[in-house]
Amino acid sequence: MPKPPTENSTKRTDPSLPDSPQRLFFALLPDGAVRKRLHQLQKDLEKAGGRPVPEENLHLTLLFLGNVEADKVDAVRDIAAGIEGKRFDLVLDTLGGFRQNNARILWVGPSESPPALGALHQSLRRQVRKIGLRVGKGVYRPHVTLVRKADLRKKSPEDLEPDIQWTAHRLALIASELLPSGSCYKTLLEKKLSE
Repeated sequence: MPKPPTENSTKRTDPSLPDSPQRLFFALLPDGAVRKRLHQLQKDLEKAGGRPVPEENLHLTLLFLGNVEADKVDAVRDIAAGIEGKRFDLVLDTLGGFRQNNARILWVGPSESPPALGALHQSLRRQVRKIGLRVGKGVYRPHVTLVRKADLRKKSPEDLEPDIQWTAHRLALIASELLPSGSCYKTLLEKKLSE
């Protein structure tokens, strides 16, 4: 478990960070082999059209924070740096789609979420609440977004059954900037989970 940051720990220590709010989230980053498998799955879903997530942006969101005020960003980085957890295996074997506002998302995720993934998500939720950030109350449904603005009626060939084995060990804190061309990600901190 990380040491809980205090209100006093929100002092800004990194002068390279912007003074305006940043759109932040915690994520698990795939290694090269898993990233290639995810990219191939995107190609298999071309029938659905839409805009594939760039290969370098593929990730599994652990906790979306939304806009975080500049004076809290260092405390969020402290949380990421202090998280203690062990790497774990998960299997991305389920395809799905959903609408979020005007977005039509195609995703792949685990049919069974490993306990270590749920524990990591809950630990992050507790820690960000301790520094005064509010996070959504919805049920956590782990997934990797593959395609945005997809035609959900044509999501996949009937015989497409993903089976992507992933040993998750790279946790990251990511800043996302929304641009007309799509989201631009910047990794603020990356941490390896222990063996």
